[in-house]
Amino acid sequence: MYDLLQLPDFSHLQFFLTCLVAFGGGLIRGYTGFAGALLLLPGFVLIMGPLPALNVVIISGMVGQLIILPNAIKRAQKNVVLSYGGGIFLGVYLGLYFLFQRDIPNITFFMGIFIIIATLILISGWKYKGPINNYTSGSFGTGIGFFAGFFGVPTGPLTGLFFLSLKEDIKIIQANIQCIVILTVLAFFTYFYFIEGFRSDYLLLGLIMSLPLAIGLKTGQYLFNFLPEKVFRPITYICLMSLGSSLCFKAVSYTHLRAHETSLH
Repeated sequence: MYDLLQLPDFSHLQFFLTCLVAFGGGLIRGYTGFAGALLLLPGFVLIMGPLPALNVVIISGMVGQLIILPNAIKRAQKNVVLSYGGGIFLGVYLGLYFLFQRDIPNITFFMGIFIIIATLILISGWKYKGPINNYTSGSFGTGIGFFAGFFGVPTGPLTGLFFLSLKEDIKIIQANIQCIVILTVLAFFTYFYFIEGFRSDYLLLGLIMSLPLAIGLKTGQYLFNFLPEKVFRPITYICLMSLGSSLCFKAVSYTHLRAHETSLH
């Protein structure tokens, strides 16, 4: 039986860096309303590997997001969120099924590719300009959910770009995005639960990391009121591109090392 109060065997430096990454991810999510996992996941992967990182991101993301969820539910457009969220669940389940058909180094590499692609889309400033109804919301949600599941990144940057096309008050748009982010994380959580993909020590670490993540969320929301986007966004993009590239480099280096060791034998 697992010891539910046991943490991973981390050094003090690893634990500090994990807290720092959790705070940074919360900061980005609090400021933008989405994209927090684009920093959380690659940072955690570099510290502990892809599957443990997903454990921590899912749990800390769920708990941290619950703090701002009540207000988000009050303001969100229920029909659009529910149809989009249904698509998210379907897409995430399909994507995660294919994700787990790959080896660990490949999972790390594809996570890095996702981070780079998503960041480039954010930099481009692209926004969805078509009609928004239950059909388009569900279809878009399924596609983005599959994209997130297939690459193993429970985040909503593309979701954000979809909802930013709405001609609504910014607080309503942010509420829509925040609801979808928690639904995306919930889809990952339920899939991992069904396949018994959680480890108790990393679940506990995820619960603990929800505290620095929540502090980051509140800090990001505070900074949103006076820090210009032209200052915040370039720094965020540089960090995300660097982390995505680091994941790809780590995966390729590991693959070459394994191939070299195999050839020696």
